Amino acid sequence: MNRLQGPLRNRLQAALGLALLCAACGAAGPQPPAAQARLEDASLRGASQARAGDHAGAARRYEEALRIARSLDDADGEAVNSINLSIVYQRMGRVADARAALAPVLSDPRRAFSETRRLQAELRMAIMDLAARDTGGAASWAKRARERCQALDCAQTSAILNVQAQAALESGRPAEAITLANAAADRARGQDDYSEYANALRIVGRARGALGDAPAAVQALEKALEIDRELADPRKIMADLLELAHASLAAGNKQAARNYQERAAAINRALRDEK
Repeated sequence: MNRLQGPLRNRLQAALGLALLCAACGAAGPQPPAAQARLEDASLRGASQARAGDHAGAARRYEEALRIARSLDDADGEAVNSINLSIVYQRMGRVADARAALAPVLSDPRRAFSETRRLQAELRMAIMDLAARDTGGAASWAKRARERCQALDCAQTSAILNVQAQAALESGRPAEAITLANAAADRARGQDDYSEYANALRIVGRARGALGDAPAAVQALEKALEIDRELADPRKIMADLLELAHASLAAGNKQAARNYQERAAAINRALRDEK
């Protein structure tokens, strides 16, 4: 079981919070109609290709949209497409490029990027640091994003709390992780954000397992699996199944652990076949 779980978990942690930003949010005031149409078309095509798993095609579209946004001096369009480009670069394994795509949004004082876009970029950096097992870096970026978010009362609170919870868990602080993840779950439920609610439940399940409470871990993870199946997110379904396999084995239920592991492996094969 552990032979498959390790590399898969690394990939799945990188998937936490990888929601693409609204492709049509790049408009910042009146623009020349033809150029604006090309910008929105490139962004929408990029989002469509990303959802279909064509990350190379999505990257080309977002690169095109980014060039158009810069030619129009459209700061918000530049930020949106930089963040989305970072997401698909990370999915392609181009981590250095993913980080570089965010650099202007994070640190260019000449560009009038909104506070919301800056905190979204900070959250992306935190997610990438988590995927790289840099929990200190992830916690630092998440702290910056949360402070900025609190000043704005932003919609990303549950996602930021989940990143902080996962960083705490990976740093060996499961009790703190549960507190943060429960706060994320409460916020996500209040916003009908079922994706982040499932993320929070998954972290709670892992943390309960780390504390030796396998039955509570299974309970939380089963709830996460139920939500992710409703959302039809194969990567997160696979993550839930892998964690359920681990928790079931810890609870002494070898048959259930084997069943969960086999289901996760089947999803992994299906995802590979799609490529």
